[in-house]
Amino acid sequence: MSQRLRTIFSSRRARLIAILVVATGAISVLAVSAAGSSMSYYVTPDEFAKQIDVQDKRWRVGGRVVEGTIVEENGRPVSFVIQSEDGLQQMNISYDGIKPNLFGPRAFVIVEGVADTPGHLIASSVIIKHESEFVTGTDQASTSK
Repeated sequence: MSQRLRTIFSSRRARLIAILVVATGAISVLAVSAAGSSMSYYVTPDEFAKQIDVQDKRWRVGGRVVEGTIVEENGRPVSFVIQSEDGLQQMNISYDGIKPNLFGPRAFVIVEGVADTPGHLIASSVIIKHESEFVTGTDQASTSK
């Protein structure tokens, strides 16, 4: 069998093809591993509430900021509450960072941080997720989903 392999790889073309196959495989493995570490999904407050062991784990949770729950100190949000789209599940957020430009009541946010207790997240970042439809009036914004 080794004689047959030597015969196959004796031509330049066969060696070039073998090198290209190995290089393509290596590049594919590197690309998948790099993409896998940067991909990040978020859960809703409903999905977070169903988790059993949440403490001391890093989470990304997406929900709407509940009107009247934003507590600020020196222009920075210190705490607020987010809720699921159906409004049934709420979650308390503590945050000591820079407020995003569009942050406010009814804004859809993705909060990343560590859960210290069920239903409470200590956030390290808050990202605004832009809506997929455009509304012109504030009365429409409060009723659109």
